[in-house]
Amino acid sequence: MYTQIENNIFKIDVELKGNPLKVLNSYYIKGTDGGRNLLIDTGFRNDVCRTSLLGGLTELGASMEKTDIFLTHLHADHSGLATDIAAPGTRIYMSAVDINYLRGLMAMDGSDSEERVQLQNGFSSRELKEVGEMFGHEFRCEFCDGFLPVHEGDVFRYGGYELRAVLTPGHTPGHMCLYEEKSGILFLGDHVLFDITPNITFWPGFTDPLGQYVINLLKVRDYPVRLPLPAHRGIIGDMPTRIDEIIEHHGARLDELLKALREHPGGATTYELAENLSWNIRSEHPGWGSYPIAQRWFAVGETAAHLEYLLLRDQVRAERHRDVVCYYPRWRPECMKRQ
Repeated sequence: MYTQIENNIFKIDVELKGNPLKVLNSYYIKGTDGGRNLLIDTGFRNDVCRTSLLGGLTELGASMEKTDIFLTHLHADHSGLATDIAAPGTRIYMSAVDINYLRGLMAMDGSDSEERVQLQNGFSSRELKEVGEMFGHEFRCEFCDGFLPVHEGDVFRYGGYELRAVLTPGHTPGHMCLYEEKSGILFLGDHVLFDITPNITFWPGFTDPLGQYVINLLKVRDYPVRLPLPAHRGIIGDMPTRIDEIIEHHGARLDELLKALREHPGGATTYELAENLSWNIRSEHPGWGSYPIAQRWFAVGETAAHLEYLLLRDQVRAERHRDVVCYYPRWRPECMKRQ
């Protein structure tokens, strides 16, 4: 199913079956005067996403032989199908930063180093085994060696539009948006979502993901944007207002995290702190233990990013105790405020 958004711009609803995100908004820009088309984001590498995406492309009369692909970031719900649907000659673009991260994650085949970090965060070996079984190969991009690296300021011309790449690290280390200044259109990926808050988590070798995310929210806040196009849920909203709401959300989360730390004067792991925070997670039964393992994984990752933010600003301290890292508060700070 597709919806026409603007002249030569269409939104294809890619079903994310069994995923809380529900649908990926994949955008298709139809080429003019026999020129090439551009597809922005693809969905997971599974049959449901493939059927949804190819069905929409077929309805639009799109040919992959004349279509290139731009991936806003490395997450599998955006990149998974790229190599499967590409035709000979299809160019696949992704930020140089995320290409390197994706290549590294694939080489580790499950990221052994990430597993060690999550054990330090307080996950049990049993839970990590569940996570490994959940994130199977069918949800990942097959390979990325043929991807073309994109850098800040690179320009793409499709369908009468001139799209400039904007590097917006935070949600991933190399997340990118595409900005069409003349028409005021901004393809947001997962940088700004209007109905839900993008997950900010820790990444090996990527320092201060939350701090960088806030910086890059402010980077685009005052762009003259007439039509912001996010990758999930609704596409109608005021971008500056939503950015302010997201920053306030993270400030409140930092306050909540410090409160949880004060309630654990003997120290607490990332996992234990996440268990004591409020999460908007649907579950058949109340309580942390009933949350799906995937949601606990994301919650702990987001808690880790907030702890790193506080740690780098000397507002908490960390100590290693055997196989886990425990956190302690230093003092109550003023949390993030816009200057």
